[in-house]
Amino acid sequence: MSLEEVKKKYLQEALGKPIQKYGVDLGGGRFTSLSDAAGFYAESCPEPITAKVEKKFLRFGYVAEEIPIEVIKKPKGFLGNRQLYTFTTPDLKSDNLKVDALDSPLIGKVTVKFKTGQNFAVRTEKINQALYQSSDGCFYTKPNLPEQRDDFCLEKYSADIKSERNARISDTDDYVKLPDMTIARSAGAKRSALEDADRTALENYRQALRDLTEAQGFPFVAWPDFPAALAYELQQKVNARSQTRQGGFNA
Repeated sequence: MSLEEVKKKYLQEALGKPIQKYGVDLGGGRFTSLSDAAGFYAESCPEPITAKVEKKFLRFGYVAEEIPIEVIKKPKGFLGNRQLYTFTTPDLKSDNLKVDALDSPLIGKVTVKFKTGQNFAVRTEKINQALYQSSDGCFYTKPNLPEQRDDFCLEKYSADIKSERNARISDTDDYVKLPDMTIARSAGAKRSALEDADRTALENYRQALRDLTEAQGFPFVAWPDFPAALAYELQQKVNARSQTRQGGFNA
């Protein structure tokens, strides 16, 4: 494949992953709790949070779940400046949603302190931009997708080819480790042992794979031919990976 073909393929893959309708923007192109319906995103707070809650939601030292709170003090950056809601935390067991009341007004809101590790939630927000997920995990508008850049695609393609190279070496490991291993030379063929010439061809193939990254023009290089005796079985392994990846550079 050429660099332009690689860029086209990677771009098509990214454009095939449009962002969903709702989520929480974590900044820098990162989103979480993506869904086509509105919901909650919950996170454990590493420090106690002090907040005011409506007195009607406080009973016997516990606050109700999924109620809005008026934050007085929380760790810097925790869930941004969004409205926080109480959320159940099974790991806290009996301390789940248990608070220390810091005052006792007759009406209105009570100031409370939540336990360390309590979960809090924010509502997911509607996403109004057309964004697409890059292979780097972040979301971008189409013009800003890194798949539009030569350097990004070259680095990714090199990594993909190296990964497949390593997989192809691993495909042959058992033939080396298990001297009595038999092979099927074609579909439905009776299994037979490797001959000395087959083993020599196998070692040459493995060395060619090891040397692949040093070949002129890498990563735009051809794969070494399979050893004839193992071509059927090795091709099956490559095909299985290709199907798992829904494509790839395994031809």
